[in-house]
Amino acid sequence: MTAPDDAVATPEAGVGEPDDAVTLPVAARRPAATPEAGESTPDTGDVPDAGDTAGTPEAGDTADAADAADASGASDASGVEAGAGEACPRCGSSVHPGEFFCEGCGQPLDGAGCVRCGPAPVDPEGYCELCGLRQPSESDHAETEAGGAAGVSDRGLRHSRNEDAMALVAADGVTIGVVCDGVSSSPRPETASSAAARTGATVLLEALRSGADPVTATRTALAGAATAVAALGSSVDDAPACTYVSALVGTDRVTIGWAGDSRAYWLGAAPTPPPVPGTDSDTGPMPVPDSDSDTGPMLSPVSGSDPGPVPLRGPALLTEDDVVSPGLLSAWLGVDAGRITAHVGEFAPEGPGVVLVCSDGLWGYLEEAADLAPFTARDTPLEAARALVRHALAAGGRDNVTVLVIPFHPPPV
Repeated sequence: MTAPDDAVATPEAGVGEPDDAVTLPVAARRPAATPEAGESTPDTGDVPDAGDTAGTPEAGDTADAADAADASGASDASGVEAGAGEACPRCGSSVHPGEFFCEGCGQPLDGAGCVRCGPAPVDPEGYCELCGLRQPSESDHAETEAGGAAGVSDRGLRHSRNEDAMALVAADGVTIGVVCDGVSSSPRPETASSAAARTGATVLLEALRSGADPVTATRTALAGAATAVAALGSSVDDAPACTYVSALVGTDRVTIGWAGDSRAYWLGAAPTPPPVPGTDSDTGPMPVPDSDSDTGPMLSPVSGSDPGPVPLRGPALLTEDDVVSPGLLSAWLGVDAGRITAHVGEFAPEGPGVVLVCSDGLWGYLEEAADLAPFTARDTPLEAARALVRHALAAGGRDNVTVLVIPFHPPPV
């Protein structure tokens, strides 16, 4: 697979080079989040690739649990024993032997019950029909590891569901990490983030295996993720949306691609202790690009010049937010996104360190790269990711928080 020279257009959305991008009118721009109060949209969770993404269990898990319950003769939480010929607790329809879902309304019969009410009907979207409580989901807290890298995603303390998604793949001597943050003002944002993370990681690896260079593969992956998310929407009024950031960590360089306000950082040395939760900080320094582009450090801009990878020394922010103002996105993935700028930066770290990829649920509390670095200096990647998530929760946890920690080890001299 090769990257397009121009924008890759979907029926309603595309990905292109920065100079091809069309600035969206303010009226079309999406808020990055909406107030959590009164949220009632159901949680479908992340859809993981086996071993690579973190999210909900595969579809077969429910059926396996149902088979086990049937073999043991156990009743489900609603008091309906599978195959007992009882009535559906939700609609009252007759339940025939061997059935695990009501044919009348789709109610699961193999363990559906409210964690608060007990034997109460839970609708197919995960909400109790008596008290309205959203039932716990596997995506509320997820962890993943691959190739020495690790990631943690958490629902946070104020949202009713986790709209973030992550993917982590280690293969062929590289590590690929993708973090996507569902746009809360869009419908079904968790489906957008899940599709984008899964597709981005898969397409990026496929592009590399087809012979594409890291920058081309990164652009191709972003285009593929945009297409996948656009396909979820039926119109601009039904358009799941999310942000996107990817990191491709090889043996001698790091390639970052993004659209939206999810971020990537380079964290080298970390001589200072972690800050106290809740303290304010400023954004860490951006590496100085070799061009006048205002879209961050870019390799191979449209003008054709190729300054090469940007050297990395101390801790640094590697991305620039696509926002008009704090909390107001100017770019996202979705059928209503228009033409999307494919930001790509390539960097050459001058020593060991880690690439940290995260949603705004983390950098909203730890924005400066120098404040993030101490968390990754001593612990394993998984413990570092857990510590960063704990910090965000202790500082307020007002948003979903997702963190990937990917080590970089330069080749021996």
